[in-house]
Amino acid sequence: MVFKKDIVIERLKEIDTIVEELKKYEKITLKEIEKSLSKRWIIERGLIAGANVIFDISDYILSSKFSIYPDTYEETLLRLYEKRIISEKLYRKIKGFGSFRNILVHEYINLDVKEVYKNFKKAIEIFCDFSREIISSMT
Repeated sequence: MVFKKDIVIERLKEIDTIVEELKKYEKITLKEIEKSLSKRWIIERGLIAGANVIFDISDYILSSKFSIYPDTYEETLLRLYEKRIISEKLYRKIKGFGSFRNILVHEYINLDVKEVYKNFKKAIEIFCDFSREIISSMT
């Protein structure tokens, strides 16, 4: 597979859109999320969408540039770090996000709202840092 920068750029634009939407809820409190199912669903959907785009970009880079095909999301993040696509600082922040994404998608009935809130508070920064480091790795 040949790496095409424009494919990554298009996906990074989607992260920008997700961040823009999630920022509308930046000041939301845990209590508000617990009381409003609609707001919780918006945040959860944004987290899922952001995670999916991150893993889509990551898998594309690893497969097209390095012929690496990780079995798990967490392995994907590790391989990005090992290939110096993302920094150690970002890796420490984003590590565990694959597992959290799976919880959001597969265990949505029993979700811990506090865990959603905690990850939401970190997500905007993680999404922005990820975009910045991916762009930097392509230059």
